[in-house]
Amino acid sequence: MLNRLSDLSQISLYLELFSGLDARGFLFGPLVSMSLNVPFLPVRKSGKLPGPTIKVSSTKEYGKDVLEIQEDAIQKGQKVVVLDDLLATGGTLQAACQLVREAGGEVLQCVLLVELVELNGRSKVPAPCFSLVQF
Repeated sequence: MLNRLSDLSQISLYLELFSGLDARGFLFGPLVSMSLNVPFLPVRKSGKLPGPTIKVSSTKEYGKDVLEIQEDAIQKGQKVVVLDDLLATGGTLQAACQLVREAGGEVLQCVLLVELVELNGRSKVPAPCFSLVQF
């Protein structure tokens, strides 16, 4: 699986940050980030990061959540890939992409371990998506 995630050859020349969502994105994100030789950017649930943060609310199928990144984590124009473990309704991934944009970055692609195709979450995501497994 790590090899497939690391084989992002079409974008690896442009990639400057690899981001993973709290919490399962932290299992694979740092490994892929290291293999691509780019920094890892954690997207956390509210209240988990030190210092000033940028926050965005997301709507999930079972409630609301607030995601955040550190205010100075992204330099203007940096190219970012966002990793999440599961794409269902798309609310969390949409919020993560919004965070990257609000911080001045550009989302090149979203990488998903699992995508639940019937829920059509991909339609809410404002970036191209690559999923390892689709159900």
